[in-house]
Amino acid sequence: MYLPQIFENHLTQLKLMFESKPVAITMDETTDDCARSVVNTLFHFRTNTKLVSVDFLIQVNNSTIGSTLLTILTKYNIPFSLPRLFISDSAAYMKKCFREVLKPVMPQLIHAPCCAHILNLIGETWQKFNPFAILKEFLAKVKECFVRSPARRGRYLTHLRNYGISSPCKIPLPTSTRWNSWFKMVEYTKIHILYWNSFFQDEVTNDSTNETLKNILKTLSDPFKFGTISVYIHFISIYARQFIQDTDFFQKQNKPIFPFVEGRLNHLSAFLESNCNSQDFGPDLDNTIISHYFNPPDFYPVFRLAFEAAFNKFNAHIPSHPTRSLFLAAQIFDPKYILLGPLERKNLRQYSAIRELANPSDELLCEWSIYCGLQLENSVGEINLEEYWMNFGDKLPILSKIALDYIWLPVSSCSVERSFSIYNNILDENRQNLSEDSLKGLNMMYFNGN
Repeated sequence: MYLPQIFENHLTQLKLMFESKPVAITMDETTDDCARSVVNTLFHFRTNTKLVSVDFLIQVNNSTIGSTLLTILTKYNIPFSLPRLFISDSAAYMKKCFREVLKPVMPQLIHAPCCAHILNLIGETWQKFNPFAILKEFLAKVKECFVRSPARRGRYLTHLRNYGISSPCKIPLPTSTRWNSWFKMVEYTKIHILYWNSFFQDEVTNDSTNETLKNILKTLSDPFKFGTISVYIHFISIYARQFIQDTDFFQKQNKPIFPFVEGRLNHLSAFLESNCNSQDFGPDLDNTIISHYFNPPDFYPVFRLAFEAAFNKFNAHIPSHPTRSLFLAAQIFDPKYILLGPLERKNLRQYSAIRELANPSDELLCEWSIYCGLQLENSVGEINLEEYWMNFGDKLPILSKIALDYIWLPVSSCSVERSFSIYNNILDENRQNLSEDSLKGLNMMYFNGN
C-alpha cells in the first residue's frame, strides 16, 4: 500500500482513540542530523501512550510550542477543558509556554516537569561533588582509554578471563544521555578494580607514550589516591542505590505508578535528610576505610556533605513541584493507603486536587463510603491497581472510572525520549533525503507499533 494512505488510516485510528478524552500531554524538542528542530507530542490516556504529532519548527520558543499544541488538540477534537497534565522538561521556554500560552486557555491543566529528570539531577550532585573529583577524574581517564580502542577492550576481557572470570563483562562506560550510567560504572569499578593494576601495567608496557594509561597506573599505584578512590567507590555503591532505584521507578512504563509517587518522594526525602546528620555509615564502609589505613570518622563529614548537596537539590525541585498536590491526592487510589491508614485519610474533601472529587455528587459520596469500608484481601503483596479497579467497575462505577483515569497518568517524559530514538534510527546516514511527511509518518507508526 501507498505510505500516505497507510498513515492516513493510522491517524484516523488515533483520533478515535483520543477524541474527547482527558488526556495527559508530553512534549519535547530535539535537533536532528539535518539541523531541523523536531517537536514530538504524545497523548496518554489510561493504558494508551501514542505519538500523535511530529512537527518541524523554524523557531522553538514558548509561543511556537504553545500554538503547536493547541492546533494538535483541535485536530484531535479534544476540548481545551479536558487535558489534565502537561509533561515536559524543566526548560525555561517550556515553563513560559505553560504559564503564558496553555494555562490561560486550559486553567485546569497542571504542569508536570519530568520527575525522572529531577531525580537524575539529584543523583548528579554526587558526580559534581568536589571531594569526589578524584574519583570522577579517574573514571574519566579509564573511559578515555577504552572508548576509542576496541582492541584494548578485547585485551581487557581476555585479562579478566586469565584471572578466572569465565564470563567477563565489559566496562559500562557512562554517557550523559543515559541516566544512572555513571553510578553503574562506579559499581562495576568496585568489583573489578582489583584486576586493573596488572592490566594497566601491561598496557603501559605496550604503549609507553600514552599519558592517559600512565596516569591511571600512577593513581592505582599510589596508596593514598587508590585508597581514597576505593572508599568513595564503596560509599557511592552502597548509598547511590536509592537514587538508581528511584530514577528507575520514575522511568517505568506500562505500569500504573502515579498513586505511589508521593510515597517514593517522602521516602527519598527521609533518606537524604537522615543521612545529612548521620554519625554512622555502617560497618562495611568502616572496614573498607580501615583496610586502606584511614580513620572512618575523618570521612564522615564528606559523606554528610554529599547527602546535604543531594538534599538541597531535592528541596529546590520537589516541594514546589507543580504536581505535588495531585501526587498526594492520587494516593487514595492505592487501597492500602485508605484501608490500612488512619481514619482521617477517609475524608474525601481533602482530595480536591482531583477535579472530579472537588464537588462530589451524592452517588460518588455513596461509592466512597463503600470503598472506605472494604476489607483488603492482600495487605502484604503488591496490588495490581488496574485489575483492582476494573473489578469494581460494577460496584463502584463512578469511582473506578476516576481511578482508572488517574492511576495511569505519566510521571516522566521518558516515552518522548524513546520516540526521538526511533526518529534518529529512521533518519540514519542512508535516509537523509526522506521528506518531512515521510519522517513524521514513519516515526509515529514505528513508535505506535503499526
